Amino acid sequence: MNLFKIEMMKIRKSSYLWAVLGIYISLQAMGILFLFLGGDTPEEGDLFTEWNGLSALTTALTIACYSVFSAVAGARMIVDEYCGKNAVMLFTYPVRRKKILNVKCMIIMCITTGAAFVSNTAVLGVMYITAEIFGIMPRSSEVFLILQVLLSGFLSGIISFAIGIISAAVGWIKRSVMAAVICSLLIVCVIPNFIASMPEHTVLSILAAGICSALAAGGMYRFLSKGIEKMEV
Repeated sequence: MNLFKIEMMKIRKSSYLWAVLGIYISLQAMGILFLFLGGDTPEEGDLFTEWNGLSALTTALTIACYSVFSAVAGARMIVDEYCGKNAVMLFTYPVRRKKILNVKCMIIMCITTGAAFVSNTAVLGVMYITAEIFGIMPRSSEVFLILQVLLSGFLSGIISFAIGIISAAVGWIKRSVMAAVICSLLIVCVIPNFIASMPEHTVLSILAAGICSALAAGGMYRFLSKGIEKMEV
């Protein structure tokens, strides 16, 4: 029995694709706006006039959007199924409950991390090309910039996935899909703002946020898996 294929068949992939496309278009529009805003008003500060600031701001917005996206996916695939009518069917599978949960988390991780990485990298890439065409930004080290963009994209996906797992665990505790979404909204009021507030240390701030989020998600996942193992229908 291939649990991954079974769980993937339950997902309405078009909904997630449209959501990712909508997020990307919104992020790209905001990124171009920030780019020209910095060019027109250099007195606003480093957040809009330097690549570090734009990278920090764009990555923070990416994390905010995909954290909610991950929380919604987790709420649908974990909270809704384990706390709804489908729980009876899930518990009849001839495999350990933890293994099913692992597959669900793997799917959420693949979707969120991949989408966040592609979106963040594409947005910053288009912004860089636009800046070069219009001569808006001063040149910076291209090698460092590429590494920073790739690392920021990857870590933004990891952070978003971690927040999604934390939110899904809270939603399972409360037996509420809405609780999972609200939890993600509360968290994104803190982490993205922390990253955007330190444009001079973008990579370090994202890395610190990633480590903290991963540790918190790991603890919540252990609590969630133990709770699901003991669930009775």
